[in-house]
Amino acid sequence: MKQEINFDKKGKMNILAPAGNYEKLVAAVKAGANEVFFGLKGFGARRNNENLAMQEVFDGIDYAHSRGVKTLMTLNTILKDSEINSMYNNIKRVYEHGIDAVIVQDLGFVKFLKENFPDLKIHGSTQMTVANHIEANKLKELGLTRVCLARELSFEEIKSIREKTDIELEIFVSGSLCISYSGNCYISSFIGGRSGNRGLCAYSCRKKFTDENGESAYFLSPNDQLLQEKEINMLKNIGIDAIKVEGRKKSSEYVFETVSYYDNILKGTPRPTESYKLFNRGYSKGYFYLDNKLMNFKYSSNFGYFLGARIGESNNFKIDDELILGDGVQFVDENFEQIGGEYVNKIRIIEAGKSENSEQKNKKQNNHNEKEKIQKASRFDIVSIGKLPKGTKYIYKNYSKEINDRIIHNIKVSKRYATVNATLLAKKGQEIELTLEIENLKNEIISVTKKGNLIEQDAKKLITKEQIAEKIGELGDTTFELGKIQINYDGTSFIPFSELKNLKRECVSELLEKLLDSYKRTAIERKKYNFEPINLENEKSKDSKKPVISALVTNDEQENACREMGITKIYRKQFDVAKEKNLSKTDKIKTGTNLVSNLYQAIMGEKTGVKGQTLDWNLNIFNNHTIEMFSTFKNLETIFLSPELSYRQLKNIKSDKLKKGLVIYGYLKGMYIEHKIFDKEYKELEGEFYDKYKIVRNELDNIELYLDKPMNLIPRLDDIYELNLDELRLDFTFETATEVKKIIKSIDTKSGKYTPYAFEQGVL
Repeated sequence: MKQEINFDKKGKMNILAPAGNYEKLVAAVKAGANEVFFGLKGFGARRNNENLAMQEVFDGIDYAHSRGVKTLMTLNTILKDSEINSMYNNIKRVYEHGIDAVIVQDLGFVKFLKENFPDLKIHGSTQMTVANHIEANKLKELGLTRVCLARELSFEEIKSIREKTDIELEIFVSGSLCISYSGNCYISSFIGGRSGNRGLCAYSCRKKFTDENGESAYFLSPNDQLLQEKEINMLKNIGIDAIKVEGRKKSSEYVFETVSYYDNILKGTPRPTESYKLFNRGYSKGYFYLDNKLMNFKYSSNFGYFLGARIGESNNFKIDDELILGDGVQFVDENFEQIGGEYVNKIRIIEAGKSENSEQKNKKQNNHNEKEKIQKASRFDIVSIGKLPKGTKYIYKNYSKEINDRIIHNIKVSKRYATVNATLLAKKGQEIELTLEIENLKNEIISVTKKGNLIEQDAKKLITKEQIAEKIGELGDTTFELGKIQINYDGTSFIPFSELKNLKRECVSELLEKLLDSYKRTAIERKKYNFEPINLENEKSKDSKKPVISALVTNDEQENACREMGITKIYRKQFDVAKEKNLSKTDKIKTGTNLVSNLYQAIMGEKTGVKGQTLDWNLNIFNNHTIEMFSTFKNLETIFLSPELSYRQLKNIKSDKLKKGLVIYGYLKGMYIEHKIFDKEYKELEGEFYDKYKIVRNELDNIELYLDKPMNLIPRLDDIYELNLDELRLDFTFETATEVKKIIKSIDTKSGKYTPYAFEQGVL
């Protein structure tokens, strides 16, 4: 039976804006953001971003709260146990200062936060890859109040999820797109030790690749996303709680423009966007519609936007937008390779554009004839800005002086206020009394009342309520603006406006202090955890069995070869993501299988009473807290630890709540991609640094990308046995039956080419 969730479809939809540093936080608030998200230096999915120091976090929280804006801190990476422990004090300080919510990826960390900060709101990051309503509802059950859905969902899927869950939903609407599902990309980690899951992605996907046919392109680089008025209103109408703007690494000007663009839409005063003029690697609607042109094979960096094409071999080009002195341009060859760039310091009009009238054309032509330098050229003018670099085919504008100057000015002069209500009592024979009150973001009323002198005289001339309201409304250089005002005035008494001004100043000062204090709280006593170290000497002295050797296979040929070699515990490859539209495909997204590769399968396995299931490593089992969390699933018996863990880190996994497994051989999946980039069932790519990949298309038309060399830890089996693991697995993807048998035989001899991936050094 279809589950229907009742919610207010006309409720407010918030804009969640990026704050890569304090300056960007201010820009986002001034532009109209309802919420801002930022990282703490050293943490979060943009660890190599500038981020905020602790005092800046405190200042940012106060700045936002004093203007009615919520603050969210990103803690959205997978974490070591030691990091969780060391983070406690920093989280405690931010929690006690009044952070409104944290954004989290690691489910074990969710458990830790709920146990230590029970009233802290937790939002699920898009790194969790929540792609269906079953997962969203489970996360609410685990204590989350909001999830940011996977960016790969269409509008129809988002709508379906909204109808079947009442957890808050957040949708990315602009900014960079990862070609892989977030949380399921390991390329940067496997080839360079920089884990995207730990906030240090090296953006390997933005490099140029060459395929097996010798064709070179940016095969893995998607356009940025930019949803506009139509799409935003569609999301608002179905009851989405927040739209999210990506851009912690982008400029303050980009943040201000993009946030204010969406603010205009939500206020019913839409305008054209100029975000593409501030950062541009090409734009699309992402996955919102099924027929999107997602990819940009031509270039992957901030090219800017098209300005013009060179006319023949001349230095002239017709411009597709206005051009002024100080604009930045870059020159591109016919293959879209950058060959130079400059700031424009001279403009000559060769021929006035078709949009000009005769007088304007004559004036421009005179300027050209007299070889005068002009300040500005208009769209469709044919211009020269000097000698173009050899090979120039196209000119792109990557810096607009006029737009940047205008936005910088707007940021400077813009104000953002929180609304206060006022009550004034002014009657003869009573003390004058002023009350200011405000509702904080927790729906609490904060109020301050100040009393002045006894009113003893009548006014010599009439004082109107409008005059009184005007005086109270003059809140000067504060963060407040006057909303409703109630005036209890007898109409005859003398009100000294100087005294009213003093009362107002005292009220405002105390109200701001009380408002900020209303968000502060005290943490409970920290919970103690007892993950005792394994005593390897004691373990070795026991008559313990060696771990089970299992296999993951892709086809029947591999499975038969495994059985011939005596392996009885065999898994079939599953799908990493269960999209809302695919839940009905029970022949594909199986819920009773012995291997669980996404959260949906784990949830449904428990609901349907399946026993003895194994959780695969792509659920990012990186610490003891995560094992403890998954131990609450009654259907799970074994979990496979993340291949991003080093041997030393694996020794620190001590939880005995579930059996623990480790992949010791296999082509490890580096990316799981929703978009069908290639029509072929199999392709090969080589990167600029000789990194090579095998690419297959699965039965759901998703793309799976593997490194061209398998991880092989078999030569280190003696060390691995000391980890006291319960199961060691061989993963077979591209191997023939003969190769499968050879690899299984190598277990007895502990031979083969040692290829450790992260086993030696771990990942950053």
